[in-house]
Amino acid sequence: MRTILTLLAATCLVTGCSNRASNTDTTGSDTGRSQAESDSKSESAKTSPETSTSEQTVAASTDPKPLVIDVRTQAEWDESHLDIATHIPLDQITNRIVEVAPNKDQKVYLHCRSGGRSGQAKVELEGLGFTNVENVGGLEDARARFESGND
Repeated sequence: MRTILTLLAATCLVTGCSNRASNTDTTGSDTGRSQAESDSKSESAKTSPETSTSEQTVAASTDPKPLVIDVRTQAEWDESHLDIATHIPLDQITNRIVEVAPNKDQKVYLHCRSGGRSGQAKVELEGLGFTNVENVGGLEDARARFESGND
């Protein structure tokens, strides 16, 4: 009986001491949460099913469909264009790019008839802060690249 009481007392002391230590071991905030509670909450925040705006932007930028922009005139577009392309004429590119590419780190492919205007568009977009812009060249270059499934 004495042994049981001794074990019980020792258990209470150990348990009481460990709880007291964890309650005073805070993360530097005045909330009184223990380090273990804070670690648990921050770990659950890391694995939360909700995504932040920046994560959503990154997810959008990894869309399997490439963002291909045709900077030719309306008449050229009407004559022939890639099905996956978005039409934004060169003279409108700086004003309308955010409609299709709000993330300036998103990969953007540009093309025109021969590569000259898409080269100008690339320079303009880079001037706006876009970091991942590629001049694919002319319409036939874009057809070879995107209609064959290479990208």
